[in-house]
Amino acid sequence: MSNEKNVATLDHTLALLLLESFNAQGVLHAWNARLTGMAPGTCEISLPMSPLVTQQHGYFHGGVIGTMADAAGGYAANTQLMPVSECLSAEYKINFVAPAIGDTLIARGKVLKAGKTLVVSSAEVFVVNQGKEKLCAIMQQTLFVIPKGSPEKLPA
Repeated sequence: MSNEKNVATLDHTLALLLLESFNAQGVLHAWNARLTGMAPGTCEISLPMSPLVTQQHGYFHGGVIGTMADAAGGYAANTQLMPVSECLSAEYKINFVAPAIGDTLIARGKVLKAGKTLVVSSAEVFVVNQGKEKLCAIMQQTLFVIPKGSPEKLPA
């Protein structure tokens, strides 16, 4: 992760588990998003520009930016929760600070505070245009900690 100073690495088994979970994300797979960085408490996801992820002016769509930020924050949390638990988003707030005009979107998530039942994380989303990154969105979210495994284990 290019802007991170965290040099800790994930256990190989945990990294594979996170990658398997990420690859099960239907929408991210359909958009051709890639998990491009993971370390304890952080995650980076990249998405190439395509007609599938644009709005009517040809920019990355705000919903796509939100999804990328949500996923980056969630997988940052999962680096600390898996293999026993994982997370579901409870809420997030996003600020769009610049139009997302470019060829790649990069979402970098990090855990701000991890508890037993809730995790608070954030993400910065950058658009790459002509090789230069520009901040386009900032997100903060709260995630529920849930048992790893089948949906039947979730509380009603």
